[in-house]
Amino acid sequence: MRVFLNVKKHFNYDKLDKEEYKRLVRDIIILNIIIFHLLWMTFNSLFATEIVQHFLFAVAEIPASWYKDYIFDNFYIIEIGFMVFYLTEFFTSWREAYRKKAYAKWYFYPFLHFYDLIGSFPGMNFFRLLRIFAMLFRWHSHEVINLEELSVYRTILHIKEIVVEEVSDAVVINVLEGVKDEIKSGSYANQQFMVDVVKPYQENLSFWISRKIMYAMQEAYANKKGDLENYVSVLIEDAVNENEEIKDIKKVPVLGSYASSRLEDAISDIVFKVTNDLFEDIASEKNELILKDVVYEMIEGIMFSKTKQGNEKLIQELSSSVIDEVISRVGVKQWQMREKMWEDKQQKELEEKRKQREQIIQHNQNNEE
Repeated sequence: MRVFLNVKKHFNYDKLDKEEYKRLVRDIIILNIIIFHLLWMTFNSLFATEIVQHFLFAVAEIPASWYKDYIFDNFYIIEIGFMVFYLTEFFTSWREAYRKKAYAKWYFYPFLHFYDLIGSFPGMNFFRLLRIFAMLFRWHSHEVINLEELSVYRTILHIKEIVVEEVSDAVVINVLEGVKDEIKSGSYANQQFMVDVVKPYQENLSFWISRKIMYAMQEAYANKKGDLENYVSVLIEDAVNENEEIKDIKKVPVLGSYASSRLEDAISDIVFKVTNDLFEDIASEKNELILKDVVYEMIEGIMFSKTKQGNEKLIQELSSSVIDEVISRVGVKQWQMREKMWEDKQQKELEEKRKQREQIIQHNQNNEE
């Protein structure tokens, strides 16, 4: 696993012009000075403890005594020297940015590079670390280095994705819970919900529902046409057998039974033809606009009529169900799914490598035999 950058291996100078190359060299020098300064301050802070001092005096008394008398006791002068160096470098960079018109206004630079300015002063070590990260990300954006090759960078990105996802999910769920509570209270659902949400899309909803009905009728009726014809025949037969007038016709000698049977067949054919034409007309594209107008009026009558008994409760339950479903989807941890996919991929690669090793071993054993 790569943790640190190798200058010769990871730095790409080919895409840099002369000015960018000079800037890169200066950034590398500044980076090394900052790291050296931070390490020196860390050592100086440790030297202030009695344990470290006793250890150093016991190991190397003369160098430790010299460091204490000439450096440790006067370290504030060294800090002032570093501060002057950092401030000089900051104002030099500001001057170059102004000369190259890198920003729209001359005073934008100190605001965008506040960490450089604040980190110049003693004790602001955190902002110096920010400057190091800013340099690395700037090099990465200019394709001078590729931080994705570093396991540390990938780990930081992964942690950042987890934090961002967890925070955003919590915010979204909190907002949705608030909307759900407001809908349940009825203060909004009873008045403007349907007008604000459904009314602007009523035309499109009518067209969409009518098309769904039309396609459903085309598919379903084609498969059930024979069943419908048999059903109509059974209904007509039962109705004819129970009809008193038909019974009287059957009593007519010779022709009664024949006439009633023909009449039953005629009625069955007429009813089935009317029903068949009705379903085919509903499924026909030529009547799509008529069907859409019917659906539009149905939505208008159901959703926006003056008599709204039961509408409020239906709207509240429907809206709450939709919001609950959205909340459950938002609550799914995508980063866990990505980790699971990555682990499965790694496991698969390990299995493939194991099989390859076994094949090589088997091949070598066969050659030896």
